[in-house]
Amino acid sequence: MPPVPHEVLAAVAPHVPAALVAPAQLQALAEWSRRLPSAFNWLGFECRLAEGDPRVDFAGCCEAWDGGRDHLVAGLARDPELCGPGPSALVRAWPNDPALKDSPSVWLEFDFVGAGPPAAFAFLCLDPACANTFRAHRGAERPPMVALMAAAERGATLLLGHAPSAMCIDSLRRAAEALPASGRALHVAATPHRGGDDLRIHYALLAGDVAGWLRRIGWPGDLATVERALAAIGDEFRQVGVQLAAGDSLRPALGLEAYVSRGPADFPAWQQTFAALAAEGACSPAKARALLDDWWGHGTVSLPGAPWRVAIHRQFYVKTVVDGDRLQAKAYLAIFPRYTLL
Repeated sequence: MPPVPHEVLAAVAPHVPAALVAPAQLQALAEWSRRLPSAFNWLGFECRLAEGDPRVDFAGCCEAWDGGRDHLVAGLARDPELCGPGPSALVRAWPNDPALKDSPSVWLEFDFVGAGPPAAFAFLCLDPACANTFRAHRGAERPPMVALMAAAERGATLLLGHAPSAMCIDSLRRAAEALPASGRALHVAATPHRGGDDLRIHYALLAGDVAGWLRRIGWPGDLATVERALAAIGDEFRQVGVQLAAGDSLRPALGLEAYVSRGPADFPAWQQTFAALAAEGACSPAKARALLDDWWGHGTVSLPGAPWRVAIHRQFYVKTVVDGDRLQAKAYLAIFPRYTLL
């Protein structure tokens, strides 16, 4: 089973940039994380990069392969209010539901708004070859469309508390069918706590294929702004994640995620990406400096509740949100804890 989340957070706390997560926020979130079971092979802070936006949310990825799923189900039995009705229903159904049991992972995200408990929502992974990032196992074929759509519809029904609209599911299917050969449909999420029954759908594409794919599926947003966002991310990021929202139709908002498992020291493109986002007004230069200078790295630690030493890798990825003709940016401070005998 993965290490206890609050012990992992205590180990990385000295490295968390205060410009991105204020000390009081970090302390409050770390205390809250004591409720989380030993179920997550990926943990992370979601930080807004705009000047004057201090919001910080938290997420974890539970993978089925190492017992994490069983520990999450058991954790919900002990703490039924941990993550809200939709995510709880999804997690409880995950191990045995015919449409869901082959999903390799469920992401839980917790929105912290005000002083109360966070509002939770979940992403169901739709592709058995993908787990904690938008990269598939090398050479893995995409799942059959019928299986993908069955998982998406069943997962959305559990997350919403009712069946999604036929138009919403049709939008997901059309987008998946229009993917180029290298593209994949990855996750589906619902955010009823934000109002409405829209689904959030996550795909992976080569960056050069994004604009043409959006045209084919009739995405109603501003393609010129998407091109600006891709230019800001930069050519070094060959593959990107694309998040769409769908209800009675596709929505014009869109997110683009860029991830690479190399840090600023050996991947200079990170510097260029954040400089471009700052020039767009989407990213505070001070927050970018803190992220680039202070976070990326790794260490091996002994945690009180862990049977072996734990190697903790600290990485980040960036998400650019297209909203009309404006760009917004977020950074995800990713934490990967792995047991090690060294």
